[in-house]
Amino acid sequence: MMKWKQLFKVTVALLVVSLVFITCEEFEEEDYNLSAIDAAAVSAMADTNEVGLSLKSAAFFADGTTLGILLSGGGIDTVIMGVDTSVAIQHIDIYSALVTASTEPLVVNDTVYATILSADSLSFRLLSVPSAGTYVFYLNHHAAPSVFHEVSGAMELAGVPSEVMTPELVASLYNPDNLNPTIKGRYEFELAAGTYLFEMARMESTTSSNIRVVLMREQ
Repeated sequence: MMKWKQLFKVTVALLVVSLVFITCEEFEEEDYNLSAIDAAAVSAMADTNEVGLSLKSAAFFADGTTLGILLSGGGIDTVIMGVDTSVAIQHIDIYSALVTASTEPLVVNDTVYATILSADSLSFRLLSVPSAGTYVFYLNHHAAPSVFHEVSGAMELAGVPSEVMTPELVASLYNPDNLNPTIKGRYEFELAAGTYLFEMARMESTTSSNIRVVLMREQ
């Protein structure tokens, strides 16, 4: 009888140890690693080195005899071209004007871009995509980036971006000494090779005009 009691106690003890071990494994803290592209973006955004980026606003140009598009931002370009002023300015008109004015396109860059984004207008730039892949825009303030491509003489959205901020990225942006994250938006686009129209609008919650943009391609 004593042997059975001892065996029972040993069995219970083993079960308790096993349960404790399993519970500890389940609640063990996971080691989250920041992805290479997010790590590069965090580093670039925090760097004091920056490249000036002039985003363009667009308006109709009409002097009584000619029509066209007036591009403002980092200088003024007047592009004489056929436009329909009876309707709002079209994305295809802006795209054509930027191409005609030989505006240098936005490209992937390891260095952060610095630009001014006004609250009352949309801003544009050509975007050059040399090869198909995943392209990610990181912003230091809340803004809405969009990418358009030409389809049969009109501009269409090149997909809806993923706006997921991974737990690893969010965790890397906060520390006891800095409660204001350097990255507030991450926008991921799947793009084919080509030249696009990049558009950005400032959100109402954003009071600063100084926008920093990091553009990366996922390897």
